[in-house]
Amino acid sequence: MNHPHGESLDHTDQDKAIAAWREILGTEAVVRTPEELAAAERNTSAFPPRHLVAILRPTRAEQVTEVVRVAREHRVPLYPISTGRNWGLGSKLPVRPGGALLDLSGLNRIRSVDTRGRYAVVEPGVTQAQLADHLAAHAPTLVANVTGSSPNSSVIGNLLERGTGFRRHRADEVRGLEVVIGLGELVRTGLWADPGARHAHHYRHGLGPGLDGLFVQSNLGVVTAAVVDLLPRREELRLLMFSFSEEVLAGVFDTVGELFTADVLRSIVHVFNDKRILSMSASTQVPTWTGVVAVDGSRAQVALAVAEASAALAAAGAAPREVSAEAVAGEAADPLLSAMYAVHSGRPSTAFLEGLHQATGATTVPDAATVDALDDSTIGYLACMPVIAVDGAAARELVALVEGVCAEYAIVPALAINPMNADYAEVVINLYFDRTDPDQTRAAHACNDKLYRRLYAEGFRFYRVGIDAMEFLTEQDTAPWGVISQLKAALDPAGVIAPGRYCPVGD
Repeated sequence: MNHPHGESLDHTDQDKAIAAWREILGTEAVVRTPEELAAAERNTSAFPPRHLVAILRPTRAEQVTEVVRVAREHRVPLYPISTGRNWGLGSKLPVRPGGALLDLSGLNRIRSVDTRGRYAVVEPGVTQAQLADHLAAHAPTLVANVTGSSPNSSVIGNLLERGTGFRRHRADEVRGLEVVIGLGELVRTGLWADPGARHAHHYRHGLGPGLDGLFVQSNLGVVTAAVVDLLPRREELRLLMFSFSEEVLAGVFDTVGELFTADVLRSIVHVFNDKRILSMSASTQVPTWTGVVAVDGSRAQVALAVAEASAALAAAGAAPREVSAEAVAGEAADPLLSAMYAVHSGRPSTAFLEGLHQATGATTVPDAATVDALDDSTIGYLACMPVIAVDGAAARELVALVEGVCAEYAIVPALAINPMNADYAEVVINLYFDRTDPDQTRAAHACNDKLYRRLYAEGFRFYRVGIDAMEFLTEQDTAPWGVISQLKAALDPAGVIAPGRYCPVGD
């Protein structure tokens, strides 16, 4: 699934584009030094570098509009990133080489927060930590839906990759998008398009066709702001954790589905295998499988839900326990439990990154300022992300397939199977390796490639794709690629925005 290093460009047009971008952004914001370009190409997955002609760093949405117009005029592709932490799937790298990296981390304003409406308007450079800190200071009745990734990862970047927080699906939180399409026009979706609308962000659908979904996992435009849901801070929050063996995996998953159907559980359930827990913990002994879910509401509601869910999980063969705020307070608290409680409470944590360094053999863990510099570390990290029904037999079959493929390459996968509701579960298969070891690197890439192909052959499909798997999967009938190509031709006729991203790579 590797792509060539470079792609020919008309250097006259390229030079004209660079000159125009410098006029728009300033010389300092158009980066072309070999050292900085090479740094942007480094990635924790050890994917082959894609040649970049420049890194562009706008700080305002109106600059993005002009940058896209120049790209269209001179036919120089752009690849937008937010903060570039798409680890395991490409980091900052584009799918195809030969364009400019459009680094949107400088668009980092929280434009507004509506406490009563429970939403925030944020730009692509707004990080999980920035939003969480802002809410703590200015809207303490609200919390963000955060992931276990870096506190420095982008809220919008994860949302547009259709990522998932610990509480709910990020793409379901969109109430409106501000987008620069390939025609060089800035548009806003839904009722946000109407500057006179009194309650533009309360009714997410707007009038007419809904457009938000067009810009999630797509290359149809550059998102410069999003209106995102926020969660109310409830009276009580507890975690329900449960451990279980491989033998009862199917029954436990069926039970989780039943608990969702009965509305006992209303938040995403995360279920980790021992390798994945070891990547989040300093412990050396953990159960084969560990599940965790947030239960919040009034104290009476929480007590009732925890009791009912615990009884059902215990009957299925799991060992449940509840974790309260008091249990994770103080210096003696288990750091993994504290981190789990923090992220479910809307506070991002570096604990999972620290555990990743430890689980991959680091003798010392980097400090907080550099713990998320995975692209500059020796850690190798690949991800494969299928989606399955919340069905015990399907979960058991998928686990057996994944473990069998990985065993061929002497790799133990770090697995998470996350029921989102009663209908489907997202699966994260992480492969860790030492990037300084060529044999480990080759084995991990061959294993990841085979996982995609074997899972696809067995009827499993994917909800998120890395840059090196994009070509294989877009050659299959996994989406209406013909219609998507027609939309691309309409909104980005010059084809300059992220060529090959979630569309046939040849387009």
